[in-house]
Amino acid sequence: MEHMKNILVIIIAMLLLSSCSTPLQELIYMNGIETGKTYENGPLPEEYRIRPSDQLFIQVISDNPANVAFLNLLNTGRTSGSFGSSTSSLELITYLVDDDGYISYPELGNIQVEGKTVSEVRDIIQSEVDNYLESASVFVKLVNRNITVLGEVQQPGQKLMVKNQLTIFEALGAAGDITDYGNRLNVKLIRELPDGKHVAELDLTNPEVIYSPYYYVLPRDIVYVEHSTKVYGAKNLPYSAPLSITASVISIGLLILNLFGK
Repeated sequence: MEHMKNILVIIIAMLLLSSCSTPLQELIYMNGIETGKTYENGPLPEEYRIRPSDQLFIQVISDNPANVAFLNLLNTGRTSGSFGSSTSSLELITYLVDDDGYISYPELGNIQVEGKTVSEVRDIIQSEVDNYLESASVFVKLVNRNITVLGEVQQPGQKLMVKNQLTIFEALGAAGDITDYGNRLNVKLIRELPDGKHVAELDLTNPEVIYSPYYYVLPRDIVYVEHSTKVYGAKNLPYSAPLSITASVISIGLLILNLFGK
């Protein structure tokens, strides 16, 4: 009888531990990756192509700013290579891509930019500017270089892409990393493609994730981290719920022990 009681105690303890824990391998990024080994580069991200609702910062620069003032939305009075970097100053000289993929440019008219890279847009505008001026250069930058990180992360929200090649891990790092309740085995990445929205799944515990075509994020990507199934109920129930569940398990165990003891 004493042996049976010991077995029941062990079973109850195992139930309590399993109800509030997640296997370690589900929490480790790139679990099992070999250290001291050089891995080949995976596929690099494609260069971003302009889409409707994008915002472009375009500035024509010259040694004499007065000569190019008529081609700029705002005459900054600055010389070549000197621009304000704050978001507010960029918004004052932003061209919005309309639903048809065009921007309306003073003196140059409507310019079709959808589906083109930033460098291609620069070349198009440069060729138009060359018809008016000599020794003038065109500077083009995508302003809304943002991604959105949602779900079980420490700091969800929109994050600025600080470089062209931003990995999924850097994106999550900008959001404060995944919480203990996040599902690292199935992170969703939503990307807008010409034919619609594509949803990809990433297992961040698998070392092979570095070879995924979605290892690098692009502007306007949405990263969503789901709740882990094991802890979903405990996290979303009232604070007293985990204690009540634990108490129920203990009560049932004591009842069984009492029945066996009679």
